[in-house]
Amino acid sequence: MKLEVFNTPENALRAMTGQLTTIISHSRIKPFHLALSGGDTAQQLFRLWTEEYREQIDWNTIRFYWVDERCVAPDDNECNFKHADELLFTPLNIPPTHVHRIFGEEEPEMEAGRYSELVKWELPGYSAIPRFDCIILGIGTDMHTASIFPSTPELLTASRCYAVSQHPVSRQKRITMTGTMILKARKILIPVLGSSKAEAVRKLVHNDQQNITPAGYVLSHAPDAILFTDCQTES
Repeated sequence: MKLEVFNTPENALRAMTGQLTTIISHSRIKPFHLALSGGDTAQQLFRLWTEEYREQIDWNTIRFYWVDERCVAPDDNECNFKHADELLFTPLNIPPTHVHRIFGEEEPEMEAGRYSELVKWELPGYSAIPRFDCIILGIGTDMHTASIFPSTPELLTASRCYAVSQHPVSRQKRITMTGTMILKARKILIPVLGSSKAEAVRKLVHNDQQNITPAGYVLSHAPDAILFTDCQTES
């Protein structure tokens, strides 16, 4: 894992976007397959993209997927797709055919299976575990990543592309990319922003988290991952 520290959240997101832009422009294979995360950081990122990168990124070449999704309807305020649609896809006039959402309103196990098959067909070279060109990954204060929680470590090594998870407190079901799928990505970009995430960043930088937390496991095994943060990492 490579670490890049910035003085503001916006500068961290700009640096990450610059890295993404370079990856897209250098990619020999088109379209470019990108998996998005949800949450507050993702919403900050989408606003930045529509405000500052409307003309700087070839949006037409990107196909959008999800790292995880809550098992709710697409108009529910907890739906990751809803926020991306409102803040990114609609403002940038992204064609609906370029967006592959997880149907959180469907039966979870069936949808996890459907979405697993979808990415196998859409990504180049049909494979049991296909490879995204880039994944934008989040990390929670409890060190979860995607919707792989400390209570569901088996999802880190599951043989499926996507599986059903459950939030340990709310018990809400979610559909998540597995650790096996995450680690296949050509590039993993991780924005971790705000004072509430400072302890998580410190642990990842200074402690051996390899087999302790989902985030630690993924970052210690990822062949090409960069963490962008505004959190200071001194112990």
